Order: sequence, then C-alpha cells, then structure tokens
Amino acid sequence: MKKSPATSVQLEFIKRLRDLIPSSHSLADEIADLLQVSNDSAYRRIRGDTALTLDEVSILCKHYRISLDTFSSEFTGTVTFSYRPLSNSEDAFDAYFQSILSDLKKIRAFPEREIIYAAEDIPIFHYYQFPELTAFKIFYWTKSVLNVPSFEGKKFRPDIIDKRFIGYAREIFDNYVAIPSTEIWNEETMSGMLKSIEFYWESGLFADKSVAMLIIDQLSQMLAYLQKQAEHSSKFIPAEGKKNAEFENNFNLYNSEVMIGNNCILVLAENYKAGYLSYHTFNSMVTSNAQYCEETEQWLKNLIRKSVLMSGVAEKQRYRFFKTAQEAIDKLRAKIV
Repeated sequence: MKKSPATSVQLEFIKRLRDLIPSSHSLADEIADLLQVSNDSAYRRIRGDTALTLDEVSILCKHYRISLDTFSSEFTGTVTFSYRPLSNSEDAFDAYFQSILSDLKKIRAFPEREIIYAAEDIPIFHYYQFPELTAFKIFYWTKSVLNVPSFEGKKFRPDIIDKRFIGYAREIFDNYVAIPSTEIWNEETMSGMLKSIEFYWESGLFADKSVAMLIIDQLSQMLAYLQKQAEHSSKFIPAEGKKNAEFENNFNLYNSEVMIGNNCILVLAENYKAGYLSYHTFNSMVTSNAQYCEETEQWLKNLIRKSVLMSGVAEKQRYRFFKTAQEAIDKLRAKIV
C-alpha cells in the first residue's frame, strides 16, 4: 500500500532523527521519553502508522536542534540555524556551558566521529584546561561583550568568576580531548587573545600586575602543550603528562596562509553532520542542513589542501609557527614588565 505524502515526509523526518543519535542508542526509547508515550506508541510513529502531531514535531525538533529544512528539498537555498540566546546576566552562562557540554557528549558517544575546526581565534576548548585563563575569558565576555551590570566597575581577578563555570569548562575540555579533531590555524589566530590582554592591561582592568602576568604565562603554557600534542598527533590531559590510548592519533594541526574569516566547526559522526558558526564574539549557531554541511565540508577540505601540516613529522613547520607565537607573547610580556 502506497504511503500518503504526509506519511512519506514523516518517515523522512524519522530517518533524519536516526542519523542524529549514535547507533547504540534506541530511537524508540528517546521518542517515548520525549513525547511521554509508550514504546509501542513510539514504534507506531517510527513506522508511520501513527501521524506525528505538530506539537510532537516541535518537541522533537527542539530537542534535536533541527528544523524541517534539514530534510526537505523544498527548502533548497534556505538554512535554519538554532542558537542559545544570551542575556546580560551572569546566569546565562550556565545554559551556555551546559549546551556545549551536551553537544560534545553527544558527539563523543558516536563510535566514529570527528571535529574539523577552522580557527580564526584560538578554539575555546584549549583555554579550559587552565582555571585562571578560563576565568579571564569568561570575565572578558561578561564585562566587555555582554555588559553584565554586576561586573560594572570591577577589575579582573580569577576568584571573581563562579567556580561552577570553571568546572563546566574543565569537563568540556576533557570531552574535547577525547574526540578526534583537525584544527586549522593561521598567523592571526592568536591575535584576538593577545589584543584582549593588552587592552585590559592598558585600561587598568587587571586587579594587579601579577594577575596579568599569570594570564600571559598560562597562555604561553597552553601553546607549549598544544605544540607537544601536535608533535605526537595526539591530544592528552596535560596534568597526566602522557598520551592516553583513547586519544592516540586523534589530532591534526594545520597552518593556513589563506585568511579563515570566521570560526567554523564541522562535526562528522556516522550519518550525522552539523555545522557551527561563531557570532557575537563567542556564541555559536548550529545547523544540520545537509546541503550546507556538505558545502562546508568541501570548503574545509580545500582550506586544508592549501595549508601546511604542523602535526606529526612536520617538525620544521611546527617549530617556526610556535616560535613566532611565543615571541608574540614575549613581546606582550615585555610591555607589562
């Protein structure tokens, strides 16, 4: 018996949902839980025997952060992004960090997964291994970007940031380390962070000189760790001081001579693809639109082909890149000393 057009659309929608979860997870269990129906009712919806209501579609789209244009050819040329709105309230960061952590845990659950990151700025994950460096980034975002009223007139010191945010950040870092990734940097990738530190110093926004020096020293240490990871083509937890078997050969680092333009992230996991774009300095919006993700993947592959590999055996290229980066840090340090 031929399915009705409405049911055909529903089956395509269900197929899209299957692609969004690891193969080890039960789609029926997830739908039953989200829609608060029995597993039998969930299976009827999966088979197309029971039509999904508009309310149910809305619930599923919201949970999986997708829209109808992700699978319908009628929306060619139209891409819908979802995002986590941020207010000028410190509490907005709670949802912000939990959203990032949730996405990383979801990606990590796939047996086959990869993150490709074209980095106009230093990927935030690297900051999160250092509590004080993390605190500085959060303070900068809350005070200088969001203009949170409670930070008005305050100067930066690490203990001004709620410790729960530092905990979220560390958990985010630990999950990112476990996911194979390719990062594409260029000579300008570090400039944003250096300018932020210099601006805060010249504006008298550090509590004292020792705090500014601590942030500079941790930035230098972060780059040293990154250089070591690139050398081994593997991420690792710095505190452990060694590679973990789970993270073996899971890191590629490239230096692009082509201007990147913006922070762009592509997630590849089994049949699932998602593209993230940065906006408003540090926030991001995401889509799983198939055509958009395919074009983004092609753009990233072209960018990689025009870039120089710095991980693995590329000792000369790696040394030059990080030497230049450390010299830029030393130059900033000299201004403060």
